[in-house]
Amino acid sequence: MSSEPDSKTTPTVFLTGATGFVGGTILSCLSKTHPNIRIKALIREERAAKELQSVYSNLIPIIGDLSSLSLLTSTAAEADFVIHAGGDNVAAVCAMIDGLVPRTTTGSPLPRLISLTGPRSLIDLSKPITGNLRASSRPWSDITDAHTILNVPEDRIHAGADQAIVAHSTAKGVGTMLVSPGQLWGRGKGHLKKESNATFYYATVKKRGRAFVIGEGSATWSWVSIGDLGDAVVFLMGQALESGSEGRGKVGVNRDGYYFVRTGDLSMIERAKAVSGRLGLGEVESMSVDSAREIHPFGPIMWGCGERTRSDKLLELGWRPKETDWKALMEEKGGERA
Repeated sequence: MSSEPDSKTTPTVFLTGATGFVGGTILSCLSKTHPNIRIKALIREERAAKELQSVYSNLIPIIGDLSSLSLLTSTAAEADFVIHAGGDNVAAVCAMIDGLVPRTTTGSPLPRLISLTGPRSLIDLSKPITGNLRASSRPWSDITDAHTILNVPEDRIHAGADQAIVAHSTAKGVGTMLVSPGQLWGRGKGHLKKESNATFYYATVKKRGRAFVIGEGSATWSWVSIGDLGDAVVFLMGQALESGSEGRGKVGVNRDGYYFVRTGDLSMIERAKAVSGRLGLGEVESMSVDSAREIHPFGPIMWGCGERTRSDKLLELGWRPKETDWKALMEEKGGERA
């Protein structure tokens, strides 16, 4: 079992997903903000481990993958904090929670783990996808809507995993924070993976010779830059470690531990017009849900749905986004993202 973090020693952070777009950015932000921190990173291949070690002198590779449950538990037990950026994997996150179980269980749980999730759990697929912003739609707050967010039907994207992770954390007395970013913009800050699936729409438009939306294209997602997401995760970890035993409750965990990360809101038609204008393609085409599905099975959800979020918890703690120009992020370093 893990002991509680000791602020007098150099903290050790256990990170998963370090070779990916999100995890790689978190690794970069973590190393820049806390150059003396020890980072144990789960890495599948020796070659990638050696490459990352050549860039980050404070990185200790842990060779394995998310199926190595006993390894996850034992490594988490030696860490002061865990950041999971390896996707929805309940068994893996629960194994790390098991490693963080405190020796003493007095008081509310200390914040010890951040797990990345996403706001697609807010999409109600029992309603038809139209591509349009519903008249009844309103932004979701991670303060006033916190318990509703964690009580949506568990068959929705991310929802079942989110609820299982929170339930296990609560049962084990470990404080977990779920970090839920909007649509990610910009070039990755990590060493290995620089681009996300944001390049797919842009590439599809180039191939078709015309930008497109579903319906009117007023469906709107909140967005944040990948760099600001990395900063937000490191900021939240810092708040958690600084709070310590005396600051229990300052950083919400488990049922009170769902955090949106948002800079602004952006409709599909705005994205489509920006791509069309950059490529000189003219008027944006409106297509049906079925046509979008023919392009990609997930097309109707990617281009026809949207939910607006508000990162009220992070703002209350003092975090602010720095990169606010989404068009600049679309074209950052010659990128083709939308």
